[in-house]
Amino acid sequence: MPQLELRNIEKTFQGNKSLNSEDAFKISNINLHINHGEFISILGPSGCGKTTLLKIIAGLIDINQGIILEDGKDISKIPVEKRNYAMVAQRPLLFPNMTLIENICFGLKMKKIKKAERNDVALTMVNKLKLQGLENRYPSQLSGGQCQRAAIARALVTKPKVLLMDEPFSSLNEELRFEMKELVKKFHRTNNLTTIFVTHDKDEAYFLSDRIIAMKDGCIE
Repeated sequence: MPQLELRNIEKTFQGNKSLNSEDAFKISNINLHINHGEFISILGPSGCGKTTLLKIIAGLIDINQGIILEDGKDISKIPVEKRNYAMVAQRPLLFPNMTLIENICFGLKMKKIKKAERNDVALTMVNKLKLQGLENRYPSQLSGGQCQRAAIARALVTKPKVLLMDEPFSSLNEELRFEMKELVKKFHRTNNLTTIFVTHDKDEAYFLSDRIIAMKDGCIE
């Protein structure tokens, strides 16, 4: 049984009537299964619906039609905070008024994990992602690569069932992109964490993925 299964998913976005816009966008006829521990890349050009599909899986966008199954159970109506999925966006989106370690601990704090325990878990992740010595720095004092590693650490400490990544390396230079790809691939292999990765970069998808899902105009090709 696959871990995730999407059946006949459809979502329509209407145009902006206040601007007399006729534009509308539609995700349609999405059928997809994702196995436990699999690394899936969703590949396609900008505007094809990759990020929308990722947000549907996360529970951030409601669907008009179809169902989403997790281990055979319909989770289509389960809110995002109860799915235990973690998402890493294109930009790190760290809280500027929190230190690196406070940012990493944030999800654990929301789960009401005791401070000593969450600090222990966070420090373990700090070591895995080579962020030692930066624990008390603020995002403005970190490089782009360090901020993105912190965002990944924040996602992983909550032990999510599924890791969702939306072009997380797009704002990094080539050297940092390669470093981050190596890190994510190694972490995936070590932890067997089901990962869904959105990208428009074919080389990136080939390097990271067990399987690639190609999208165009709101549909899986």
